[in-house]
Amino acid sequence: MEILAFIGCMMLFVTFALTVLFVLIRISSRLAMLVLAAVPLLAVILMPGASVAFLSYEHFRFAEGLVPVNNFHILLTLWSTLIAIILYTEFLTWYLTAGKRRKAQGQEPGRPAEFPKSPDNISLRIKDALLKRGPSGK
Repeated sequence: MEILAFIGCMMLFVTFALTVLFVLIRISSRLAMLVLAAVPLLAVILMPGASVAFLSYEHFRFAEGLVPVNNFHILLTLWSTLIAIILYTEFLTWYLTAGKRRKAQGQEPGRPAEFPKSPDNISLRIKDALLKRGPSGK
């Protein structure tokens, strides 16, 4: 009976994770974050007894029985993993979009707008900047 409960819980968690990933890929990352938070919260609000019983179900214990592993711990692990995936895709999308914007402006993605071409140019700019400041340094 214990193995059937574990399989049922894992099927529910896999379905939840696949739903969030589907929303992330097909619709939007913001909606995926909303689904990630809203589904467990709505389940607790709409069915408090069943949700608390499900989340507090203990599968096994670590460290000679000192550390229990409940469904709530598995849900937290799943949340942290999915949040990391969503944030990574957001960052990657932002980074790739910034590179496209630089290319559209006629600028190489890795170089700043005014990149000096020779070391002499750098030293001349530093000297000019120091001379403009004057002896007081202001």
